[in-house]
Amino acid sequence: MKKIIKVILATLMLALNIYLVVVVTNLDVLPSKYYWMFIGVLILLNVVANACLFVKKLWPKVITVICYVIMGFISFMGINYGVDTLQFFNKAFNNNDVEVTTYQLIVLDSSLAQSIEDLDKKRIGYLSSDTNKDKVLDEVHKKVEFDGYDYVDIYELYDDFIRSKVDAVVLDLAFIEMLEEEMSTVYDCIDKCSFKDDYRVLYSFNIETKKEMSNKNDKLEPFNLYISGSDSRSNKIQNNSRSDVNMVLTINPVSKTVLMTSIPRDYYVYIHGKTTMKDKLTHAGIYGLDVSRQTVEDLFDVDIAYSIKVGMSSVKEMVDLVGGIDVYSDTSFTSSHIPSWHIKKGMVHMNGEQALAYSRERYAYASGDRHRILNQQQVLEATLKKVISDKTILTKYDKLLDSLANSYRTDIPSSIIKELVKRQLDDMSGWEFITNSVSGSDASSPTYTAPNSKRYVMIPYEDDVKNAHDKIVEVLNRK
Repeated sequence: MKKIIKVILATLMLALNIYLVVVVTNLDVLPSKYYWMFIGVLILLNVVANACLFVKKLWPKVITVICYVIMGFISFMGINYGVDTLQFFNKAFNNNDVEVTTYQLIVLDSSLAQSIEDLDKKRIGYLSSDTNKDKVLDEVHKKVEFDGYDYVDIYELYDDFIRSKVDAVVLDLAFIEMLEEEMSTVYDCIDKCSFKDDYRVLYSFNIETKKEMSNKNDKLEPFNLYISGSDSRSNKIQNNSRSDVNMVLTINPVSKTVLMTSIPRDYYVYIHGKTTMKDKLTHAGIYGLDVSRQTVEDLFDVDIAYSIKVGMSSVKEMVDLVGGIDVYSDTSFTSSHIPSWHIKKGMVHMNGEQALAYSRERYAYASGDRHRILNQQQVLEATLKKVISDKTILTKYDKLLDSLANSYRTDIPSSIIKELVKRQLDDMSGWEFITNSVSGSDASSPTYTAPNSKRYVMIPYEDDVKNAHDKIVEVLNRK
């Protein structure tokens, strides 16, 4: 009877170890030398434990107990960690198969309408250039009958709205937030007031569009990644929202080099597929993440393999996850976003909230957005360096997943990330980070988004654009 129990115990432990090996194999982040070392240790522990299991003397039984305790601990921790990490990889990457756009039906704050039903037979304005126009109008028609007023220029729509020539407007949240940033209130208001003080939301809804995911090469080789940072207040990352941060990461895993190329949000460029008139680069995001990426591809004449759209709030979460970052500030100033925080010139340790405020700061600098993109590069570089040097980062997968849930969208396949992790574990040497940015001259011009209005834009310096192209190509080809 005791012999049967011992056989069952040995079989269960072996099965547990085999399951652990399957999980680790599927996870595929251990370099070969560590993987086979891990397999060898498990085999050795099983051989020693089972050989001693059937010996009647006391000391072999002690060895068996020790081996089983070690194997049980390794199996329990390994399986728990491995399964959750597999789930993390499945959720965290190549998760951009659905485009989400938030729309709001708004009225002036002085309007008598208290619900969408109060707009029956009223005048509702909308943009004719909206790619979801038909779906948007159908959604509103489900709630109420109305007279539709079609506009091609967002600012003409705004003017008619505040003058009550239309009773309400239905707009992509990205356009509403743009008006909040650019337009002052038309009412008496104290302190910092804007268009957001002028209207009320009567109805809000999302339109989701299923995307066809392209089968890109998932082999790890030097590649470009487009980063789009959104400051939208929506609780979901929208593919169709202004791109407040625009950066190309050129990642060369062979030479272990990362080139960060930043582009001002007001860069005056042709939006991909919409060549009738140039527009601000930030507006390209309103037409989708893919359009933003393709617009930057056109600008620099390079191929960009993958994209990621990040909610700016995720900066806070990530920085806190790595225990804060150290950044050199070249200016002393009081933060516009955290009024109680005064930054002194020199090295500054920042938590997540401070890092986010620092990366958004522009009013403290004479060069405005030009300096802000340098701050953004500093924050990204410092965060990446902490992630790369932190050998325990993968053990924080649960916090990572909780912190970043719904805060970014990307088409990067998990196989690319797994291979990067594997190579970094194999060689924990540091990476070289290079920063670059392009600039231009100030101007006022009509845009594709507002063809009948003039707004501030930045005319690209052609030499800057060419130099950026050359640097990207050079880093991609490093050996």
